[in-house]
Amino acid sequence: MKATWEHKYIVFDVNGGPKTMVDVLNTEGNEGWELGAIISVTGEKLCVFLKRATYIIEPSPNEEKEEETMKLWGK
Repeated sequence: MKATWEHKYIVFDVNGGPKTMVDVLNTEGNEGWELGAIISVTGEKLCVFLKRATYIIEPSPNEEKEEETMKLWGK
């Protein structure tokens, strides 16, 4: 199995309170995003970095060979 990662960030104003941040992060979490890091920017902003994995199942060499053989024999 091979993973590829997507990354994005969201900037929050801390004066908006935690409810907005929690609601947005829960929505992102429901879409498969995970919290990677949070850093403070200019004292009034929080930059939240998110990551999401996409997994690709790669066939084993034996499966690839079997599939190729089946194609050759019309199955």
